Parts: sequence; C-alpha cells; structure tokens
Amino acid sequence: MTGWQIISAAMTCYLLLLARSAWKQGEIRQFLRSLLIVILLIGSIAGAVAVAVALDAP
Repeated sequence: MTGWQIISAAMTCYLLLLARSAWKQGEIRQFLRSLLIVILLIGSIAGAVAVAVALDAP
C-alpha cells in the first residue's frame, strides 16, 4: 500500500467511528450536515486551486 492509501484508509475508519458515535447519540443529522460543510469547503478550495493552475498555464 502506498502512503496515500494508508492515510485514506485511516481517515475512512475515523469517519466511520465518528458516524457510529453520532448515530448512538442521536446526532447523525448534525454529523452529516457538518460533513457536508467540510466537503463543500474542501471542494471550493480545490476548485480555486484548479482555476489558478488553469489560468497560470501557458
């Protein structure tokens, strides 16, 4: 396994454990909403970087 695969597997396990905890505490909706916000933020940063790279290319 590469380093990125190990990091991805660890992050997936961590998110699954968080989701399980939120489910048991009855806060799964709040967890999913927070996860969506984080995904949108990371996506917008990735989009901004992609635009900057595209504009910088000759």
